[in-house]
Amino acid sequence: MRHRQLCVLAAIGLAVAVQARAQTPDDPYEKLNRRIFDASMKADQKYFLPLARAYRALTPGILGQAIHNFVTNLGEPIVIGNDFLQFRLRRGADDFARLVTNSTFGIGGIIDLAKRQGLAHRDNDFGVTLGVWGVKPGPYLFLPILGASTVRDAIGMGVDSVAAPLNWVRFPGRLTLQVSTGVVGALDSRVRQEDELQAEIAGATDPYATIRSDFLQSREAMIRGEEAAPVLTPLDDSGAPPTQPEGGAAQPDAGQAPSAAAAPASAPAVSADAAAIAPAGPSRANGDASAAMDDPDLAMVTAYPRDRDPAATAVRFAGL
Repeated sequence: MRHRQLCVLAAIGLAVAVQARAQTPDDPYEKLNRRIFDASMKADQKYFLPLARAYRALTPGILGQAIHNFVTNLGEPIVIGNDFLQFRLRRGADDFARLVTNSTFGIGGIIDLAKRQGLAHRDNDFGVTLGVWGVKPGPYLFLPILGASTVRDAIGMGVDSVAAPLNWVRFPGRLTLQVSTGVVGALDSRVRQEDELQAEIAGATDPYATIRSDFLQSREAMIRGEEAAPVLTPLDDSGAPPTQPEGGAAQPDAGQAPSAAAAPASAPAVSADAAAIAPAGPSRANGDASAAMDDPDLAMVTAYPRDRDPAATAVRFAGL
């Protein structure tokens, strides 16, 4: 008897363990990740965010945008290299044209002229390249300072850091430029992500899980070649918005019952729409319309006879 009880308890424990693992299959180190996440969020609010806001105050308007453009332009060679490693030749050619345009006519990338020509910046890195090559992401990680990542993306960040052009050129002040652009780039990125981050975690019951889900979905979207994670259409959205006629009233959809049309703003509008769709003759429709104006308690005219004829309505409910 005791043996059976032990077997049942073991089976229940195994089922619970499997279920818990199935809830977060990509995050086997969740407990440690959550600790790092909590510590990082506290440090961000106490130290890094005030520094980022001070940076924003010291670099307002055009100055801040020029610094952002310059730092972004320095990273374009990494983007281009990964474009070609992913065999996305058209995208690589566009990003190369962007680099040349901004580096020459844009004064070293300070002015983003390429964006005005339809060549906007697109993020890319070696982690995405590994994903395109079929490498699995591995466990989810939340790294100190670096934030959300996976084993694959952490390796990608290391490769990109080594391959950065400033590591392979020699000129006076190279190290100063490398460190300063790294610090300024981090502050600039934090400033630009502040509103998005606050909106993402403000109403979240579990900010850690929300950030994890958003990160993993966005990375998969980049691997597929999409600019962002797909947005699901709401269930009550039928697609295209209703067309507006000259009179300003919305027309019902083709598959929508006439009585399900959008609610009018006033009683006269109700009678006018009802008269337009009623199958009876114009005299009956006009009479119903006038009655609806005079008596707001009168039943709304619809295309169904039972809604206009009290006797038909009584018969209908009597048969239920």
